[in-house]
Amino acid sequence: MTGRIAVWASVLLFWLLARDIAAQPGAPAAPTAPAPAAAPAPAPASPGATPAQGAMACPTPQQYGAVTVTRVSAYVPNSAGPPVREVSLRDGIVVTVNDLAPLLAREQCSPRQKRIVLFLDGRPLADIRPYPPSNPVANTLNFVLNRTETSRDVWTHLLGKPSFRPRDLAVSVGIEDEYPVASQQTIPMRVIPMGWFALWTSLFSLLAVTFIVLARRSDVLRDPGPPPGPGRRKPYSLARTQGAVWFGLILASYLFIGMITGDYATTITPTVLALMGISAGTVIGSSLIDRPPGTAQVADPSVSKGWLADILSDQYGVSFHRFQMASWTLVLGIVFIQQVYRELAMPDFDATLLGLMGISAGTYLGLKTTSEVK
Repeated sequence: MTGRIAVWASVLLFWLLARDIAAQPGAPAAPTAPAPAAAPAPAPASPGATPAQGAMACPTPQQYGAVTVTRVSAYVPNSAGPPVREVSLRDGIVVTVNDLAPLLAREQCSPRQKRIVLFLDGRPLADIRPYPPSNPVANTLNFVLNRTETSRDVWTHLLGKPSFRPRDLAVSVGIEDEYPVASQQTIPMRVIPMGWFALWTSLFSLLAVTFIVLARRSDVLRDPGPPPGPGRRKPYSLARTQGAVWFGLILASYLFIGMITGDYATTITPTVLALMGISAGTVIGSSLIDRPPGTAQVADPSVSKGWLADILSDQYGVSFHRFQMASWTLVLGIVFIQQVYRELAMPDFDATLLGLMGISAGTYLGLKTTSEVK
């Protein structure tokens, strides 16, 4: 009897064990050591990266801080010639670092895909990317210096107030929106291209000399009307002189800015159009006042007393409205030249300053109507 009880107890025990095993499928039959915690997934590889680079972990601050620029050289794109000693706009720069791997890893693991950019004089050129992207074997990065609207402010700092002597620029690289890596390397940059300078200077000088000769021998800058007589000349016109001054300043500035920046398409600003419009309107108004349509010729026309006396005087002597208009033209012309030289852009005068010039021209025309009609 006891043996039967033992047999039935063993059967019941095995049945209970089998039920527990069926309730937990796939569970290990014997206890095992706990599995180690899963390691964090590596940063995704950037396009074109090798598997080893894609699996590269973000560099530590010590690793990234050890990256330094060891050499900088310049070259002319699409040219098989030797490297050049000076760099100019649209030339190329080769930046060599001691270890490119931490820089590439920092670029790959950045949260929003920040890129490697070039730093000149401590300022990032955010839209200039390495091309080709990189050479990890030689630890080099190639950049082509192109001026765009995005980097206009940086290039104004680099190229503004140009001189004929090359200026040394500190060169480095780094991640976008971060500090550049350590560098003691510089490269001389020639701001004024001598070839274009010779061409545009020769052309502008030819035009200026031609205009001066015409101004002395013809009536291009003189009041309208018949000549006063043999051996005598008509007086110079203040309105036409002002128009000639602004025409010369704008033409010279246009050539100067285009020569240095290569931008000939977006140089003209609304201020330039306003200045040309005010000058043209003053010339037209002055001509209509001096010589209204349908009037008879003046029996005793005015005679020139010299350029300065002519533009500042009427038949009663030196007049305030003429002196005022000439003074504002001189002052704004100097401001115009200074802004072009410093900013490499046509000035953008506000509406108040343009209104002041318009009031000066209007005062001149108004008083010319009442006090200078012959």
